[in-house]
Amino acid sequence: MAEGQLDDSVREDNSALLDSVREDNSALLDSVREDNSALLDQYTDCARKFIDLVKDLDHIKGASKLQRMCRSELKYLQTLKKFSGAEVCGNHLKSSNLGHFAGCIHAAYNAPGVVQILSPFAMDGRSENLVVDVVANQGQTWVKVIARKAQALHLIWAGRGQFGERDLVKQAKDYLRCSSHHPINFQTPKVHFAFYNQVTVPMAECLEQLGISVSGERVAVDEGTANQISLACVSSSDEEDSEESSSESESNESVLQQERLSGLSGAHQDKQACFKHSGDLNCDTNTATKSWQIAKNVQLFNEMALLDSLVGSLPQFECLSESFTGTNSPSSLVIEKVNLDITTLITLVSSVTNGGCHFEFSEKVLAQQAAEERREPVLPKLKQFLHGKKMYVCQTALDDFRSILETLGGPEEKRRAEELLSDVTVVQDDPSDRTKDMPYSLKIRDRSKVIFGTGDKLRAVTVTANSSFVRAAQHQGVSFAVHLHPSRALTEEKEKSTLPSSKDQ
Repeated sequence: MAEGQLDDSVREDNSALLDSVREDNSALLDSVREDNSALLDQYTDCARKFIDLVKDLDHIKGASKLQRMCRSELKYLQTLKKFSGAEVCGNHLKSSNLGHFAGCIHAAYNAPGVVQILSPFAMDGRSENLVVDVVANQGQTWVKVIARKAQALHLIWAGRGQFGERDLVKQAKDYLRCSSHHPINFQTPKVHFAFYNQVTVPMAECLEQLGISVSGERVAVDEGTANQISLACVSSSDEEDSEESSSESESNESVLQQERLSGLSGAHQDKQACFKHSGDLNCDTNTATKSWQIAKNVQLFNEMALLDSLVGSLPQFECLSESFTGTNSPSSLVIEKVNLDITTLITLVSSVTNGGCHFEFSEKVLAQQAAEERREPVLPKLKQFLHGKKMYVCQTALDDFRSILETLGGPEEKRRAEELLSDVTVVQDDPSDRTKDMPYSLKIRDRSKVIFGTGDKLRAVTVTANSSFVRAAQHQGVSFAVHLHPSRALTEEKEKSTLPSSKDQ
C-alpha cells in the first residue's frame, strides 16, 4: 500500500474513533444534564413548599425574613434553569441553602417556646451581628442549625478545611460570648447546637465541655476522615498552626458566600446577591432527613422526595422541653422583682381595665382601647404576671404618675392607685451605666432612661407598654428585661360625658 493511501486509511480510522468518542461523550453529557434537570425541578418544588410552611410561622418574629430568603432561593433555582450546562447545574445546586432552611423550619416548629427566627444580636469586637437561627424557650435558649455533614465538619475542626472555613468550636465560643451580653431576665441564654446531618462524637463532647447542649445523631469519625487528618499532619508541616488565619478567615466568610455564583454571568450574580447572608457552615446541600416530624403540614413534607437528600438525621429537642413544662413559662419562673413603668401604673388603676370598657368614647384612642379591652382584657394577664413578685417603682415614675392621676384621674382611679402604691416599694432614681450612655433621641427620652435604667440596676424586669423605647434601645444595642402589655389610659372622668356602648365590638 502506498504511503499516501496508508495515511488516508489511518485518518479514516482515527476519524471514526473520534466520532465514536464524541457520540459517547454527548450521550453521557445529555444523561447528566437530564439528571440535573430533574434534580433542579425537585429543588424548585421543595423551595415552593418551604415558602408555604413558613407562612404558618408568621406569628413568630423573623418568620418573614426566612420566607424572603426561601423566595430568594427559589429565584436562584429558577435562574439556573436558563443554563443548560451540566456543570453549571451540578455545581450550583451544591451551594443551595435548602438544607439550612429545612433545619430552621423544623426547629421553629418543634423547639419549645419559639419567639424569634434568624434574630440578629450585636457582639463586641465583631462588625456584623451574630444571627441566631431560632430563639426558643421564651428567649432563654439560642438554637443554631447545622446542616452540614458530620465528617466535613470534623475535618474543618481538625484544621483540614478550606481557606475561610471556621470550625464549630470557634463559632460556639462566639455564641457563648455574645449570649453573655444579651441576658433574658438577667440570665444568660443557653446555647444549643442542632445537627441535621449527624455530628462526630469527639466534636459533640468538645461542644458540651464548653457548655453547649447538642442534639442530633452522633457517629464515630470514619476511616476516610481519620486518614485525611493523619496524612495531612504527617506531610504538611506548613499547616501546623491553623489559628494564624482565623481572623483573616472571619473577614473572608462573606467573600466565600459570594463565590457560590462565580460560574454565572455578572448580571445573574447581581440578581442573586441576597444569598450572601447564608450561615457560616450551613450551605451544604448534601444534608439531612430520613423522616420529617413537623407538627403541621406533615403530608406536605412527605410529598417532597428531595428531603431525604437534604436532611439525613433529625435532632430532637427533649432536652429543651424539660425546662419548659408546666403552666408557667421559664421567664416567669426566674423573675422575682419587677419595676413598674408609668404606663403600667395607669393600666392597673384605669377605669377602662376595671369594668369601664362599655362606653362609646368620642376620642378615637379611647374608643379603640375600650374596644380592645372588650375583646381581650389586659388586667387578668397582667395581674397573673405580677402575682408573687416584689414590685418597685422609681421616684421619677411615681412623681409623674401622681401628676397625671391628679390631672386626669377619677375618684375610683385615685382610690385604686393608693391601694396599689401601698404594695409597691419606692426607690430613688439610679439608672445603670449602660442606660446613661444611651444617646438622647425622640424615642429615647431622659425620663424613660431613668425608669428603665433604674429597673436595670435593680435587676428587675420592667413592666411597660412603652414598646417604642424598648425597640429604640435595641437598635442602640441595649436590650432591657421587659414585660410588655397593651397601653391603656385613665377614662373615669370621660365616662361622665359618654353614653354606654350599645354593643360590644
